[in-house]
Amino acid sequence: MTASVAPGIGPALEALRAPFKPDAAHPFVSDLSVGELVLLEEIGYVPVDVVSGVGSASWNPQFTTAGTEADQWGRAIASAVAFARSGIVEELRAVRADGVVAMRVELERDHGNLLTCALLGTAVRARKPSAPSAPRQPFATTLSARDFHLLVRADYRPVGMVVGAAVVGFAARSAAQSLGLARDNVELGDQTTALYSAREQAMEMLEKEAEELGADGVVEVQLEERPVTSMLTHAVEFIVLGTAVARSDAGHRPLAPTFQLTLNDTDAGNGG
Repeated sequence: MTASVAPGIGPALEALRAPFKPDAAHPFVSDLSVGELVLLEEIGYVPVDVVSGVGSASWNPQFTTAGTEADQWGRAIASAVAFARSGIVEELRAVRADGVVAMRVELERDHGNLLTCALLGTAVRARKPSAPSAPRQPFATTLSARDFHLLVRADYRPVGMVVGAAVVGFAARSAAQSLGLARDNVELGDQTTALYSAREQAMEMLEKEAEELGADGVVEVQLEERPVTSMLTHAVEFIVLGTAVARSDAGHRPLAPTFQLTLNDTDAGNGG
């Protein structure tokens, strides 16, 4: 008795054995909407694949006082983001992409002194590598596909994702002060000062990274701050992320405004 083989099994097995290398012959995978896909096509870019990067860093719990700069703590946070950024750039090189758009950034903490940064986005590639809008090296960006579309049309280019992080301590409140604050609506002066100081240091780190990339500025800045209080630690943690951009040699290109009319019925669910 001869065993029968279903049609198509042979080619399917051969495809599984071959390593996946995204190119024009393979369908792409992305988390883009239909509108975002069309916008990318308009500026000569095509999605390639979904890429990701993960980085983690830990630090020793520190005793903080008023005005104390927790340098090790701040550097660990920046390192976690930098590791994730390097990981996603390596994946971009592996799939021969020019950059990533619509990237989501997730920061997760565990046990108070461990931070994990996860990045996930859609890798894109210019149809014509010699096109003026094609970047010189793979870029990581927090821009949406729509914002990337506008940026390229205006003769700008993203040069990378930049990060800044800082931690500054503040004085712990005594029991008497805590009881007083419960009765009165007063400002926490030490904590406010620590927040301003941490913000200033984080922004300086962000600007320094942008300068090293040769950027003209930073857009789509995201801020995250949180107070950290425990037995020995009273501090403010400040993290800032953004996308560094650079103008082309020709400078900014003015864009003619276009009228858009949506056909979505927003009241359909309400019976309107």
